[in-house]
Amino acid sequence: MSRKCVGSRRVIAIVNVPTPDLLDQILLDLPIMQKNGQRVQVEVTPLRRYEDFAADLKARLDR
Repeated sequence: MSRKCVGSRRVIAIVNVPTPDLLDQILLDLPIMQKNGQRVQVEVTPLRRYEDFAADLKARLDR
């Protein structure tokens, strides 16, 4: 899923990949990366499903 940030040259993409290595490969194959290389800034933030977080938190509080 991709979203364009209004008023800025920034795109946010949410991807589900099994490994960080695969994400690296995907990013390196993007046309913008091949054309602009080092001038493209990439920031990666790992996300966790809220349901999994809540279940983990509940299990820890119930100890």
